[in-house]
Amino acid sequence: MQLALPSDSKTASMSRLIIAGVAAAGATLFAMNAPAPTGPQVQHRDVQLTAGELDWATVISDAQANLVDLQTEAAKGSTDLSTALGSVSDHFGTQITDALTGFESGIQNALYGGWYGGDDGYVFGLFGGTVTNPATGISETNSLIGLLSADFQAGHAEQAYSDFNAYTLEVTDHTLRPLLSPLVDETDDSGVTTNSIPVELSQIQTNLLQTFGDYNELKDALQSVLSPEITAQLVLTQDLDTISADFTAGDTTQGLSDLNNLSSDVFGALLNGADVGTNPVDGLPQFFSGLLSDGSLLEHLALTWPEQFVTALGTLGA
Repeated sequence: MQLALPSDSKTASMSRLIIAGVAAAGATLFAMNAPAPTGPQVQHRDVQLTAGELDWATVISDAQANLVDLQTEAAKGSTDLSTALGSVSDHFGTQITDALTGFESGIQNALYGGWYGGDDGYVFGLFGGTVTNPATGISETNSLIGLLSADFQAGHAEQAYSDFNAYTLEVTDHTLRPLLSPLVDETDDSGVTTNSIPVELSQIQTNLLQTFGDYNELKDALQSVLSPEITAQLVLTQDLDTISADFTAGDTTQGLSDLNNLSSDVFGALLNGADVGTNPVDGLPQFFSGLLSDGSLLEHLALTWPEQFVTALGTLGA
């Protein structure tokens, strides 16, 4: 029994059109793969790629190896992202806890304590407290109620107003300041500025927009989605062209062998990607990704995008 090969001009013309269409799609991926490095670089794995004719055993073996690598990458991406988000949460939680603790301390001192101010001197709590001058180490004990009572008994209304005003200013400074510290920037006496939570969140948002809103990032995402199907179509076209050439040359043995490996070649390209020759843009070896290979959508979801998200969190995620 002999294989009948298409020889009429209409069939040949249709074959050339199909090849031209897939070649155009492949050229699009070539162009999309032109070097344009932006943003944080993620280290990828050594991937099993389809190159040449493969039998089913090899395709399945390569797919299993790629799945193992994907699982490893997913574990790393998940751990890194979880750790980074935990660090950000702890950072903001600490700021809020410190604010509440500072406010509570201020209220406590306002009632049963006091402060020594550089411009106000000894400022005592409402019901009394002992205040120490940090420069001299001298301590005094009194209360706002006691001071006001003495002022009014002595007829010193202005002094009473001064004592109450100093108390009010210190209470405001030692309660409102820590309470608002998570919401407003604060610069200490040495000139060091502590950013507020809104400012830090705004910076994270800017980093995320710059990372994931970049054109090259969107192009790379689109490529990871389209590449497996185009790769399979390209390999199918190449294999059909090779089979046709084998039978045309009278090499029936090789033609049958190529035909036997056609399904495994195409499915292997879909899963594991394929070596498709040299990139005409930069002259480098070119690989089109599959569903499981390096550069695939699954790898982006498992490792690339989580690692980029971690980088966008900056020092807060460290």
